[in-house]
Amino acid sequence: MALPRDRSTRMGTESIGKLLLEFSLPAMLAMFVTASYNIVDSIFIGRLGSEALAALSVAFPLQMIIGAVGIGTGVGAASLISRSLGAGDPNRAAQGAGQLVPLALGFSVVAVFVGVFALEPVLILFGATPEIMEPTSDYMFLITVGAVLFFGIMMLNNVVRAEGNPIFSMKVLILSALINIALDPLFIFGWGFFPALGVQGAAVATLLAKGIGVALLLWYFLTGRSELHFRIDHLVPDFGSIVEIYRIGFPMMLMQVATNVSLIVANNILGAFGYVPIAVMGLIIRLQMFAFMPVVGIIQGLLPIIGYNFGAGKRPRVREAMFKAARAGTGFFVLVGGAFFAFPEVFLRIFSSEPELLAVGERALRIMVLMYPVIAIQMVSLTFFQGIGKGLPSLVLSVLREFLVYIPLMVLLSSFWGLTGVWAARPVADAFSLTVALTFLVKEFKRQKIPLLGDFPDEEAPDASMAQD
Repeated sequence: MALPRDRSTRMGTESIGKLLLEFSLPAMLAMFVTASYNIVDSIFIGRLGSEALAALSVAFPLQMIIGAVGIGTGVGAASLISRSLGAGDPNRAAQGAGQLVPLALGFSVVAVFVGVFALEPVLILFGATPEIMEPTSDYMFLITVGAVLFFGIMMLNNVVRAEGNPIFSMKVLILSALINIALDPLFIFGWGFFPALGVQGAAVATLLAKGIGVALLLWYFLTGRSELHFRIDHLVPDFGSIVEIYRIGFPMMLMQVATNVSLIVANNILGAFGYVPIAVMGLIIRLQMFAFMPVVGIIQGLLPIIGYNFGAGKRPRVREAMFKAARAGTGFFVLVGGAFFAFPEVFLRIFSSEPELLAVGERALRIMVLMYPVIAIQMVSLTFFQGIGKGLPSLVLSVLREFLVYIPLMVLLSSFWGLTGVWAARPVADAFSLTVALTFLVKEFKRQKIPLLGDFPDEEAPDASMAQD
């Protein structure tokens, strides 16, 4: 079968609107399904009681730190790959992709070490209380031991998307998520020859589903379906390529880690009010994932378009892609945030009908979604800096929202307003972060000679200096 070898070149010639739809819709669908399996996890675990939900909430940050390493590394590689393809250097793109193999294996060794030798102290640090330690450690032991599957599916999927094949990336993520959903009740509650493993069963289902996804991605690369041509030497660690990957990937990784550090801090603050607020925070995080995932899909579609066109010096296409992605993301956040604000009990009852949890959760959810309409602009701004290879602004914007602003606000406001202060810290941090993101974006637009509004003075001439830091 003849395989197309010019998928990437379309990113510099086809309509931006068509490209965004083609790249974002598959990613949005995949993110919807991925978010759904996290929701389904919580629904099934919720049937085991609030303590089981609290255990999942405490385990969530550590699981997401594993995900942060995979996502950050994958995004950094994707930026390098798309910029290299845009600049006409497929060998550099292949070498960047090949570095993911030794990186994934190295991080997996670290995760296994934590799971085997240091899990309980880590979970205590993350807010685990004695009554939920056993189910939390049972769940996270399996996740850490099988971390290589998380790294594999996240990193390799970004490579597939970066080379211009979002459809296959979507199929892998959706199939993996659907398998996870199907296996959840079998391993959590038991059925036939499937054992009833409780909270640990959710981890078993997740690892089996991720393993199937990794197998499909390896099949894609090993059977010549990729546009990238790999050699054995591409898999040998290359310091220059790794530095380039983490120049962009580290800020994304740090943003994900900062999100989880903020959740760890929140769990420790909320623990003073009992395990119900911890369970509420965990449920809101999962609802937030459901709200964010479609916009993350838009962002994932946007990144290779920005990277390719920036590498090719096509500034008008960079701006057009950003503005269209921001409008689509903002519209979605307005709709979902409005639904959460208007009907919080409806969404919380999906997981639990316990009166105390609902009473605490309704107020918390209404407060935490107040600034949803501005989040898409922050996400697009960060993606712009990732796409053009600017590490420092990406780093600052990555840690600002979750770490530098949100955590101090949680500590400060909770000392005055208790639980309400923890919930209120979120929208206040979002408002401040938007101001900083727009300031950075306007300055970089001026530097790159990209007008915020109006026509480009030299629209017909690609600007090779764009690719320079």
